[in-house]
Amino acid sequence: MGLGLAIKTFFALLTSNTLPDNLLKEMHLQREDLKKELPPASPSPAEQRKRQAQEQARSLQLLNILQRDARLIDFLSEDIKPYSDAQVGAAVRNLHESSQQTLKRYLKLEPVMDSTEGESVTVAEGFDPAAIKLIGNVTGKPPLKGILRHKGWQVTSLDLPALPENNDQQILAPAEVEIS
Repeated sequence: MGLGLAIKTFFALLTSNTLPDNLLKEMHLQREDLKKELPPASPSPAEQRKRQAQEQARSLQLLNILQRDARLIDFLSEDIKPYSDAQVGAAVRNLHESSQQTLKRYLKLEPVMDSTEGESVTVAEGFDPAAIKLIGNVTGKPPLKGILRHKGWQVTSLDLPALPENNDQQILAPAEVEIS
């Protein structure tokens, strides 16, 4: 799962508490698989609220982990205009390394297309538009020939830790107070 897919998944769960079919397909899941995990009986309003809170907490979990391990939110929230390119570059190098380690720890990612970027590829008829985005002068019907500009990413395995009990997932990073 690329960061883009993780963010799309995060916001889909945050806003609608469900994943659209195109994201499920991108993650090689089917809606039937999700239904098997749901209890067969209609849940009570209290159970629905609890489930909704758990789903929202799970959607924020990866962002929480990226903040904890790589300080991603700190970096993205910081105004970097006053800093030199060298200072920003040094910060990005650390952020990149930490974020990469975090993604490798919790996700197994594979390219959507195995070709090398810049090579000529053919997009077959019946391609998945969630997996392949056509850009440029798009005319006609597949099969279409083009240049691979980005190989895309898909999640083949996701192994997030269990959600902690009684933990407010709305808090992505606690305030830190040093007592002297």
